Amino acid sequence: MSDHDPFNQPEIAHPRSRDLMAEELFWDCADEDAPFGSDEGWTAYYEWRQWREDNPGSSLVDCFSWILNDRLDEYNDSLSSDERIAADLESPDDAFLSEAFDIFTLDTTIIGTALGQLLDEGMIDVTAKPYVQVAIARQLNPRICESDARREILLAVKRVIEKA
Repeated sequence: MSDHDPFNQPEIAHPRSRDLMAEELFWDCADEDAPFGSDEGWTAYYEWRQWREDNPGSSLVDCFSWILNDRLDEYNDSLSSDERIAADLESPDDAFLSEAFDIFTLDTTIIGTALGQLLDEGMIDVTAKPYVQVAIARQLNPRICESDARREILLAVKRVIEKA
């Protein structure tokens, strides 16, 4: 794995990612609400790079399956319903994959991984986008997203995912 840092050297990121991720927030590694500003988002990007090196011909969906402990089919729209989010927040130990992740960490990992593919390869596998949309929808839920600034960041991420 090459030791590049697209956040401090954005010129080494794929040109298409620079076009789509025009807002400074995508390159901010200090803002906890930014995609790569939290430890989880930052780690997701570098784990994506390692996974890609080990699995050069695999799809992003395969990476998501690895992240989700082969429970990919369970990471679906039902997880972003108001009822499910309320239940997961009330009983976090019973939430989906709670043995490995909290809601923020899991969703941030999915988002950071997808944006990582965009940074490195200039695209996001179209078959992976529904999973990223689940992560964004969960994070946009008013019970989770409590600030206008976080909402604006998530809407920017959503736009980029749709266009990628």
